[in-house]
Amino acid sequence: KQMTDMKTLYCAIGYVCNEHCRFCPCSEGSVNVPSLTYDEICSTIRRAIEERGVENILLSGGEPTIHPDFFRILEFIKGLNVNISMLTNALRLADEAFAERMFSIIDGPELDVTVAFHSHIPEKHDFLTQHKGSFERSMKGVANMLKHNVRLSIKNNIVNYTYKDLPEYIKWATSVFKDNVTLLLCNIDINGTAASNKGNVAVDFRDSIPYLQQALDIVIEQRKQGHKRNVKVLTTPLCLLDPYYWGFIESSTQENVTAYRVPDSELMWDVSSDSGPLFKACEKCALNRHCPGTWSSFRNNYDESMLKSIVAG
Repeated sequence: KQMTDMKTLYCAIGYVCNEHCRFCPCSEGSVNVPSLTYDEICSTIRRAIEERGVENILLSGGEPTIHPDFFRILEFIKGLNVNISMLTNALRLADEAFAERMFSIIDGPELDVTVAFHSHIPEKHDFLTQHKGSFERSMKGVANMLKHNVRLSIKNNIVNYTYKDLPEYIKWATSVFKDNVTLLLCNIDINGTAASNKGNVAVDFRDSIPYLQQALDIVIEQRKQGHKRNVKVLTTPLCLLDPYYWGFIESSTQENVTAYRVPDSELMWDVSSDSGPLFKACEKCALNRHCPGTWSSFRNNYDESMLKSIVAG
């Protein structure tokens, strides 16, 4: 069963992070919100499984690996018959002892992990994370995970500072990571810290799409040569891409999360994503049900007229 088909609990166990990404959708003050306690996390997971039949626990943050009870949380989830997935910057996993302890609790193939690399150029990645040396440490953390055969996805957030590098980024990613590593290309939610740093991070689709399509051309050529890598484009409206590339679009981003818990809220059910075909042009579009649309923050930053309804026939 595909992870995207599973009923998922999205659980941000704390907003504290060891990076300070310029495009983070969380507000600057969110780091001051107390993290969920171990008991709160366990209670949330039990309820989500018992009341909604959740099959996938997605640990997020902030940075989940810096929660003081991270290993206890993993041990608790490991004892349940569920899939475990995690969004992490992999910095702590660069520490061999940390990685070994984590994989003494859970076997790598049982774990879905997504790690973001914001550029293939270390200095640009570090500029965006505002953490000097983060590129090298994240690379080491990923290497430690791959030794244990985790199910890995590498994510690139498309931002103003690096969007022109997308073709070179894809060349780098496909040369460094084997075909069993999924590549994700994602447009950002311009909220929180990202809204405060719009000059460095916000990019008009009409500027970024040509470079995105050039990057996908490289993937297409590699597939002709026998490569079978999974590459997904997220939060990008179909109407802005040439139909030739529609097969890369991931439509599941508009689906609801079965259960949702973050530090400053109670457990919620069937929470709609803040992205989707939410705009005026989407209402009459023949592909409304198949299109991921984009973040609702799009309407606060760009002219919706760039979105065009696609008429059937």
